[in-house]
Amino acid sequence: MVGCSPTEKTDLKNKKTNETVHIDTVPVKHKDTLVADVKIPVIDTTAVLTAFNEAKRSKLFSKELDFNGINKIDGSIFDLERPILIGDLNDDHLDDAMMPFSIEGREGGNNWDTYYAVFINNRGVLDYKYSFSRGGKFSETLINFTSIKDGFIKGMEVPGNNSSKEDSTPVDYMYRNTDLSEVATASE
Repeated sequence: MVGCSPTEKTDLKNKKTNETVHIDTVPVKHKDTLVADVKIPVIDTTAVLTAFNEAKRSKLFSKELDFNGINKIDGSIFDLERPILIGDLNDDHLDDAMMPFSIEGREGGNNWDTYYAVFINNRGVLDYKYSFSRGGKFSETLINFTSIKDGFIKGMEVPGNNSSKEDSTPVDYMYRNTDLSEVATASE
């Protein structure tokens, strides 16, 4: 028996094909596919050092820091300072980076300026944005960052070589498109 009607009995012999109810199979969901799988390279010390070596040859770096690396009178770059900071600077859930470095011996002198090169992660590629001046040989204070967490760059403002200050002060900064901006803390 095919039909279930109490007034009409049908079987397969007198059933027309246009009366057949087709039940489509339910597609089985094998995997969530709301977002395409994209593999983004890991941002680690090697990736940051590679990006820094590319950045220091760029026109932006040269213009911004008045350094082309060709003339010995420009001084030399010391890039062995640590720690390299890795964390999300711009709230896109990708690791960005800040690399400390210094330019030493400008104009043939015994001087130095210190900076952080700021890199933003663009789908796994670290793009150099700018350098943040954190002090130099004759600065009253120097900035030493220690971590990047929840979009805040945490660190200490420490007395410089020629400072009358004796104590260090905690500081918080935030990434902006054109510079790092100091953020007032609750105690200020």
